[in-house]
Amino acid sequence: MTESYLFDCGLPLEFVQSIMQLLQEMGLPIDDVSLKRLKKAIETVNRKRVKKYVFMPSGRVMWIVVGKKRDYWVIPRLYCSCDDFYINVVSRRSAPVCYHLLAQAIAEKTGKYEIFNVSDEEGERLEEEWRRVQ
Repeated sequence: MTESYLFDCGLPLEFVQSIMQLLQEMGLPIDDVSLKRLKKAIETVNRKRVKKYVFMPSGRVMWIVVGKKRDYWVIPRLYCSCDDFYINVVSRRSAPVCYHLLAQAIAEKTGKYEIFNVSDEEGERLEEEWRRVQ
């Protein structure tokens, strides 16, 4: 069902192929990724809500996905600071990824994200804010 959605939803074929390849690279069978999460991830990418922060001069990178309630810190293919990740991915193991992780991966794969270069000092302040539990 998820695969048919991708091909029937009017997205450019190249974009759909990128998503299919990405899911394969992540070791996620397409049927294991809920249609709801995939739709939200694509919508998030299309709304330009995925941000890549590059701290200068260190070159450190942090990925942020702007969510409904707040900004979520994402470590690609590994971690997201959202409740869904903790509850459904880690604790219940009822989902392989949250939509923020999918959105970050899709954005990186397709180049659809914003880049912000900030000083290391400003980056430290931002990092504290993103890590704060709300």
